[in-house]
Amino acid sequence: MLRMMLYIVLVCSVSIAGSVVFIFFQSSNQATREVSSHVLQLHEQSIQRLQQTFNELDHMVSTVINDYAVQRLVEGKAAQGSAEERGLREYIDFLIREQTSHLPYLAEMCITFDGMSYSICTKSQKGAALLDLPRPSLKKNERSLIPLADREGQRSEYNVAYTVPLSDQTHVIKGSVQLMIELDRVMKDIYGNLPLLGNQLTDSSGALVYARTAADQSIEPLGYDGAAIIPLQWKDRTYILQKRLDLPGAVWFSQITVPQSLAGEQSNAFSQIVLLVVLVLLTLSIFSALLFRHYFMKPLQMLRKLMNRAELGDFKAYWVRQSSREWNELGESYNQMLNRLEELIKQVKREESLKKEAEMEALQYQLNPHFLYNTLNTIKWVAKMHRTPQIAEVVTSLVRLLQASLGKKGDFITIREEMELIRDYMEIQAFRYGDKIRLESEVDPLAKGCLVPRMILQPLIENAIIHGLEPGRQEGWIRIRIWLEMERELLYCQVEDNGVGMVVEEYGEQMGSGSISGGMRERMSGIGLRHIREKINLYYGNGYTMHITGKPQQGTTIRLTMPVHQSEEE
Repeated sequence: MLRMMLYIVLVCSVSIAGSVVFIFFQSSNQATREVSSHVLQLHEQSIQRLQQTFNELDHMVSTVINDYAVQRLVEGKAAQGSAEERGLREYIDFLIREQTSHLPYLAEMCITFDGMSYSICTKSQKGAALLDLPRPSLKKNERSLIPLADREGQRSEYNVAYTVPLSDQTHVIKGSVQLMIELDRVMKDIYGNLPLLGNQLTDSSGALVYARTAADQSIEPLGYDGAAIIPLQWKDRTYILQKRLDLPGAVWFSQITVPQSLAGEQSNAFSQIVLLVVLVLLTLSIFSALLFRHYFMKPLQMLRKLMNRAELGDFKAYWVRQSSREWNELGESYNQMLNRLEELIKQVKREESLKKEAEMEALQYQLNPHFLYNTLNTIKWVAKMHRTPQIAEVVTSLVRLLQASLGKKGDFITIREEMELIRDYMEIQAFRYGDKIRLESEVDPLAKGCLVPRMILQPLIENAIIHGLEPGRQEGWIRIRIWLEMERELLYCQVEDNGVGMVVEEYGEQMGSGSISGGMRERMSGIGLRHIREKINLYYGNGYTMHITGKPQQGTTIRLTMPVHQSEEE
C-alpha cells in the first residue's frame, strides 16, 4: 500500500513538474501573442470608432445643409432684414444647437452665408476664432479637414476644422458649414484610460494632427513621410503599428506604440497564475493522498487482518470499523459471510453427528444375515416338506424384505423397486389379516424410474396398518399416490388410510418440531417416522419435508416431498 501511495505521489509530482516547465517556456510566447492580438484588435477598433465619428459628423452636416430654412437663405429668397429672414435665422440657430447638443467633442459649429454677409454660430467666442480661419476653396460635395493652429502657428489642443461648402441648385458655392472638433476628447473617449498606450495621427503631408504620450515614453515623429503602412513590429523594445485612416476630406495615418513592459507584465501575471495553480494542484495531490490513505488504505488493511484471522478459524473477527458507506456495506457483507460460514460448519457437524447416530441405530437393529438367511431357508424347506406353501411364500417375501433393508444394492432404489418391496410386505400381512386390508396404488409412469431412499415407504404402510386400521378391527384400505411436479422438479409420495386417525400436536404440517400423541409407538420394524424425517433431511436438506395430517375416525395422510432424481438405467 505504501508503494502504491508513493507511486501516486511520484506520478503527480512528475506531471506537475513537467507542466510547470512547459508552461514556463510557453508563458512568454503566449504573453507576446496575447499582447500582439490585443494591440491589433485595439487599433482596429480605434480606427473604426474614429471613422464612425467623422461619418456621423458628415451626416449631421448634410442634414443641416438640406434643411428647408438653410436652403431658402442660400437661394436668397428671403429679403434681408425682413421678418421671414429673422424667423429663418432664429430657426437655423435652434437647429444647429439642437444637432450639436449630443456631440460633446464638437466645440463649435458655424454656418456662413456669402449673400447675407453674416454667420450663425453656436458659441460666439470660438465661432469668431473659427471664422478667422481662411476658408479653403472647395467644390460641391468636397470636404476639408485641417488641423487648427494659434496665431503663432502652433498647435492648439489638437483641434481640427471640418469645412463643408454650401451651394445652390446651380452648384454655385454661396457659403460654408464649419465645425471645430476637439480631437483630444474624441481620442480619450476611444482609448479610455490606458496609460501604457501611445498614439499619434498625421495627415498625408506628414504633419502631426494628434499625439498622445504613453507612460515613460516619448513620442517621436513617424519619419515615414506620412504615407507608410507599418505592420505590427518590434522597435526599441516597443510594439509599433501604423494604418491608413480614410476620413471625409482627408487621409490620415494612425500609429500606436505599446512598450514591452506591458508584455512583461502580462507574462509575470501569467506566471503568477501558473505558480498559484501548481501550488493548488500540489496541495490537492497531497490532500488526495492523505484522503486515499485514510478512506481506502486503512480500511483495506483492517479488512485484510480480519480475513487472516478468519482464515485461522476465528469466526468472531467481525468488521466493526465505521468508515465510508461503501466500506461499511462491504464490512456488513463480510460479517454476513462469517455468520453463514459458521452456520454451515455447524450444520455439517450436526449432519455428520446425525448420520453417525443413524448408522449406529441401524447397526443395533441389524441381525447376522447368514444366521437369519439360514434360519429362514430352514423354515421354508420345512414348510414345503409339510406341504404348507403359504408359509413358504411368506418366508420368501420376508427374505426379499430383509435383503432390501440390509442395503446390499445401495442406499437408493427406484420407485418401481420400492413398490415391489411394498407388495412383498403386503403378502406377509395378508397371511395375518387376510382380505381385511386392501392396498391401492396410483403411480405416475414418469415417476417409476425416480430414485428414493431404500425402504422409505414401507414404514408408512406399516404405520397405517398398526396404528390406523388394526385398532378399528374392521376392513380398511391403504392408498399410495406418487406423482411429479416438473415445474418445481419435485416428487410427491403420499400414503393414505381410512383408519382411526391420529392427533398431530403443535408441529403444523411439517414433521420435525413437534411430537405425536395418543400413545403411538414411534419405532416400527426398526425404523420410525422420526427416522424417515431424518433420512430425508440427511439426504436432501431442510428444503424437503414430511407432512402429516389426520383427524380422529377419518384416517391419516402422510406426504413426502423429495427432489426428482432419475435412475441412469431407465
